[in-house]
Amino acid sequence: MKNEKILIDGLEYCNWNRELFEKAHAGGLNAIHVTLVYWEDTNESFEKINYWDNLIKSNSDILVHVKKSSDIIEAKQKNKIGIIYGFQNSAPIANDIFLVEKFFDKGLRFMQLTYNNQTPIAGGCYEKKDSGVSRFGEMVIEEMNRLGLIIDLSHAGKQTCLDAIEFSKKPVAISHANPNFFHKSIRNIDDDVLKKLSNKNGFIGLSLYPYHLKNHGDCKVEDFCEMVKRLINIMGEDSIGIGSDLCMNWPDEVVMWMRNGKWTKKIDYGESKDKNASWPKQPLWYSKPEDLPTLVDAMVSNGLNEKIAYKIGGINWLNFMSSHF
Repeated sequence: MKNEKILIDGLEYCNWNRELFEKAHAGGLNAIHVTLVYWEDTNESFEKINYWDNLIKSNSDILVHVKKSSDIIEAKQKNKIGIIYGFQNSAPIANDIFLVEKFFDKGLRFMQLTYNNQTPIAGGCYEKKDSGVSRFGEMVIEEMNRLGLIIDLSHAGKQTCLDAIEFSKKPVAISHANPNFFHKSIRNIDDDVLKKLSNKNGFIGLSLYPYHLKNHGDCKVEDFCEMVKRLINIMGEDSIGIGSDLCMNWPDEVVMWMRNGKWTKKIDYGESKDKNASWPKQPLWYSKPEDLPTLVDAMVSNGLNEKIAYKIGGINWLNFMSSHF
């Protein structure tokens, strides 16, 4: 697969329907890591998996559920999109380590340790004091390593990231974030974490979510591409992909639910400095799933050779996933 052109988005949260799937398919995407869960509890999370199983079944002419990395290659060969299940929180397992394997057996392949807040496992990026990885968290990491369930450190605090990178026997991912040198953000990542991630063969998926970008929705593709080139100097060309964090086709109530869940009676606006309760404006050059190949072309136009651009566009994700499942 070294010279193959394959396109993988390492994270999206869209309100998927047939039309969106068809557009992503026509745009050439070969696999998408989709978020199933944010704040849902155990039973709700199993229900979400059942919902997605049925959604894939009803669109089986263009979709396939990815349980092994080789399923992505097979999906491409059959002209389908591979769908990879992920949780953006560890809330579904509560304090029960046996649930990790049960969710894995149902097809889960990515799980974040936290979503902004403290969990029994680790500290979130919005906590005033990051606890790092807990004793239970170490047990969960060991279990995820055993199963081949990818540890996702998006939305985790800095100490949690450093702890998890060090403790995990398998490389970990930050599926959707950007370097803080590009845009200072609670959700973005400092250079020392990026270097440690790279030293342990970890991975980052670069985000197109406006609050993670320089100048937000007005970010220029040229600036994004310059960030990629600088990041290559820190992490190398094999540890970087795209995790767009694209959120499409949702009402504004959903972004408020993502920020607030059921944990607060106050309104939390996240990183919206102007207290914007709506979805932020996407850059014009990345506003829909089928924009990934256009971004790959833009990276080439802005100085990356085609081989490296396609590695970032998907090959690197495939290789990273292959080391887990």
